[in-house]
Amino acid sequence: MYTRHICVTANEKIADFSRENGELSEMLGEFAEVCAADGRKAVTVRQQKGVKYFMAGSYCGFARLTDGTLVEILPNSKNDNAAREKLCAEFCKRCGHSFRPSAIAPDTNFMEFFISVFAGETMKIIKSGVLSAYASREENMTSVHGTILFAENIRRNLVHRERIYVRHDIFTPDRAENRIIKAAASKLIKITDNAHSSHLLKEALSYLDEVRMPYNVPAEFSKCINTRNTKKYSTVLNICKMLFDKNEGTAFSGKYISCAQFYKMS
Repeated sequence: MYTRHICVTANEKIADFSRENGELSEMLGEFAEVCAADGRKAVTVRQQKGVKYFMAGSYCGFARLTDGTLVEILPNSKNDNAAREKLCAEFCKRCGHSFRPSAIAPDTNFMEFFISVFAGETMKIIKSGVLSAYASREENMTSVHGTILFAENIRRNLVHRERIYVRHDIFTPDRAENRIIKAAASKLIKITDNAHSSHLLKEALSYLDEVRMPYNVPAEFSKCINTRNTKKYSTVLNICKMLFDKNEGTAFSGKYISCAQFYKMS
């Protein structure tokens, strides 16, 4: 469970910068510095009559801190439910997911809604069949498959004559789209407190067991191929871009940030 859930509206006070809020003050203070450095003031430090406090900016979304604290900033509206619905609708518009207000449970915060959409869309892809592609692989084998690499074979198998070093093609799900999804699922499963989302993400990771975890996730996006067959990946990849691609301008990072998503809203 969350250690605490702080829910405020845009341009509202989040917490005091005080000794009593020692750890929280340190984490929010570092996040405010990150926000100020890149010009996206999701959280700022204000001072009034000598008292410092943290203030939500005009960006709306969530930040999951490393101690389990969830900070949720909602747009201005008549009540929290209406505000959260507006924020969820904005997220769906950005990622291409069909928004249904009925999909938001009364006790669901925006972070859990974000994760539930990703988990649900990922399972749709898996149930319809993840895409695979041919990839070249070099390895020592006991029989000839593909092309013998004679120079390498002599170097490796001068003693072990029963083996042959070859290059051959394999049909594998280890392609860029699936590597990106695996990275996102691995990130989100660590922060969700929703049992259903956790179950779906575990199931997805199990299906993607043959897929490598990418070393550089942003670089993987340039390897994605936009074809009729990859169209079913579009919503999930849009969510992944929000998580990993700095050019999208929605992800926030920091020393004490496990995951954060904020949108500039009117």
